Amino acid sequence: MGRVADYRFPVHLTATTGDYLIKRAALESGQTADDMRAAGAGQGTPEAIARLSAVVETNILLRSTCTATLMQAGHGESALPERAVATIQCRIMPGETDAAVQAALTQAIADPKVRLSVVWPFAPSPESPPSPGVIGAVEAVTKSMWPNVPVLPVLSADASDSAVTRGAGIASYGVDGMFDDFDDLDDGRAHGRDERIGVTAFAEEIEFTYRLMRRLAE
Repeated sequence: MGRVADYRFPVHLTATTGDYLIKRAALESGQTADDMRAAGAGQGTPEAIARLSAVVETNILLRSTCTATLMQAGHGESALPERAVATIQCRIMPGETDAAVQAALTQAIADPKVRLSVVWPFAPSPESPPSPGVIGAVEAVTKSMWPNVPVLPVLSADASDSAVTRGAGIASYGVDGMFDDFDDLDDGRAHGRDERIGVTAFAEEIEFTYRLMRRLAE
């Protein structure tokens, strides 16, 4: 598990992430802004990529990632474990395959006694490049509700049904107009106990979605 945790997949810069880094650079300063601007243009040095990769929120946009989420070993307190099992969850970049990820992890683990198998096979799906029409509509609705809030395209590291529609050749985009509580970010409640959003944020998300659907339907 230590070898899996230490392993870093090669950088896979998508069109969405490149656009994000360049626009995000305008909100940063100093070395971080320079690194984002260079990486977004496909000119990031190994040193710049390493600095960006040190931040989890940026690292997950640059490459596939895998982490152990469940581990089980042993059958009793008085005996050494005869075997151990771990579940590794991977967030795989668009276009990459589970077979390639499995091969990379096998090479990183480098132990013939360890066997890897895929629990949930999936079909690779391509990225939907940023759409000027969709982004323009999002920007217009955002300004109508929150004039000073910037709009950035982001390659989501979450799972969604868009993997199916993208695989069928349908460009798919997810738009989030929800504001998180800073306390929630610190506590990390997402998918955990007492997961929540604010009442005002919930109502504003509904209004934002309604306005965006109306605009896209024009």
